[in-house]
Amino acid sequence: MQLHLFLSILSPLHQAFGSIMGWLYGWLQNYGLVLIVFNFAIKVFLIPTNVRMQKNMARQVFLQDDINEIKRVYADDPQMAQQVQMDLMKNAGVSMTGGCLPQIIQFMIIIAMYEPIRRPLHYIAGVSQENLNNITGLLINQGHLPENAMRLAATNDVNILAALRENASALAQSIQNGWIELGQVLDLKFLGMDLGKVPSFNPKIVFGAETRSTYLPLLILVIVMIITMFISNRLIKINQVSAKSKEEIDRDKRNPAKEGQQANDQAAAMNKSMMIFMPLMMLWLSFTLPAAMTLYWIISNMFAIVQTILSNIYYVQPAREILDARQKEKQIPRRRRKSE
Repeated sequence: MQLHLFLSILSPLHQAFGSIMGWLYGWLQNYGLVLIVFNFAIKVFLIPTNVRMQKNMARQVFLQDDINEIKRVYADDPQMAQQVQMDLMKNAGVSMTGGCLPQIIQFMIIIAMYEPIRRPLHYIAGVSQENLNNITGLLINQGHLPENAMRLAATNDVNILAALRENASALAQSIQNGWIELGQVLDLKFLGMDLGKVPSFNPKIVFGAETRSTYLPLLILVIVMIITMFISNRLIKINQVSAKSKEEIDRDKRNPAKEGQQANDQAAAMNKSMMIFMPLMMLWLSFTLPAAMTLYWIISNMFAIVQTILSNIYYVQPAREILDARQKEKQIPRRRRKSE
């Protein structure tokens, strides 16, 4: 009931996403390409947000020396240290949660995609719920759908679409009654895969003689999603710029006193939580929603990989060069003192 209420609040967003995808389908006539182009459009729309995130992360790294000094000066007053640190970052235009914003936006996009993916006839093709109920009743009466299909018509119409495409007489009668137009009967197949089916990890279904051709490609799709997500998250982790040298990082790992300081880093902790939560949520959704959601996330991961590589070229590498130069400047006086 709470999920239904939450989704009803997001109904305008579902309608907007469905309308855009419907327009794209009318132009491309390919469901898979619709997901790819729609994903690309979202990525382009989010470019300013991602650029701000990269700048935010770079500024935060360059403030690390000042942050360490604040922690040293206010070692006995953690609350004051936190307040001074927040003032410092605010004056420098750094957001504590800036690195998590793209992840939060991605989460909201997934929620917004939830209904159009489950109900493409209603949200993408634009078939009214009343007409869907009429079509469902017809398919039940003709024995093409089970009795409980009417109850599911308001939450998932993929099976209704599949039944219409497999039964020409029911489709013809629905068109004749004005319940649906031929152009609204979406084709959910892409590269031989039925994106309207929900992937399964049940060996009897995946490797069954009659179901293997349908469900094995969908399981492979989920595996590709996991691999691309792992690569994307790994590149993001590698791309993180640290104000400390490798020797200092290794020394901090061996120092138990540093563990508490690292755990109190709110931005890092939140970002780490999102990096764990998002893959687990996507894995669960992959075996809950039609395979269209899995394909959408694969494309999203691939765009994220390209974006991370570009960000490494234009933001990370220049920042590392500056920080390396600073580290060398710090080491020169130390060497001189040792020689003296």
